[in-house]
Amino acid sequence: MSDICSLTSEGRVFKRQPVYLRAQDAIKSYIEQHRLEPGAPLPSEAMLAQELGTSRASLREGIKSLEALGIVEVRRGEGLFVKAFSFDSIFNNLPYSFAVDGRSLRELTQVRSALEEGLMWMVAECVDEGTIQRLEKIVHEMGVRANQGESFEAHDRTFHRELYAPLGNPFVVRLVDLFWEIFHRLHGEETLKKKALLRSVMEHRAIVETLKQRDGWAAAVAMRQHFADIRKRVS
Repeated sequence: MSDICSLTSEGRVFKRQPVYLRAQDAIKSYIEQHRLEPGAPLPSEAMLAQELGTSRASLREGIKSLEALGIVEVRRGEGLFVKAFSFDSIFNNLPYSFAVDGRSLRELTQVRSALEEGLMWMVAECVDEGTIQRLEKIVHEMGVRANQGESFEAHDRTFHRELYAPLGNPFVVRLVDLFWEIFHRLHGEETLKKKALLRSVMEHRAIVETLKQRDGWAAAVAMRQHFADIRKRVS
């Protein structure tokens, strides 16, 4: 019988974790129990296998998966070490997960709009003049392209990156940017008519105008209107 199944005393079969996953969990528990900080070394492979009560083969598989997740790192000639936490593995795999799982654009748009609308209150409180000037310049360039009937996806992406930069939270900026990227991957290249392009420019300009007034409520409403238009196009 495979290592993911086992028989109960009544003869029923239930699923059990693969051995390498149990080794993975054991290594994480070891790090937590010993309160190991990033950069701290772990015992040798032989000692760790004995400590955790698992085979070295299973331990190696567990280490490989944890290394892929960014929890530990193997330094050649030095050994195994705890790695500083990072969202990189999540960020790197999220676009793939959405594509494989067949997540709908409607679901993704709902998440994007909730995130960006909710953040506008904080942006309005801390936005500086330099950011507003950069946003105005981006919107102006978008308007020039729209009047020529040209799309401005790169400008739109830059606008949303710049918009949340004043929060001083790289995680938020990267998450917003990642959702933008996933949306456009799933949606494909969108060909909008000149009227729709100009309407989008107006929506972005309205967002900037509310920030000039430092009006969080109006900024959130302006962003909601922007996503309402996106939702219409998606559906």
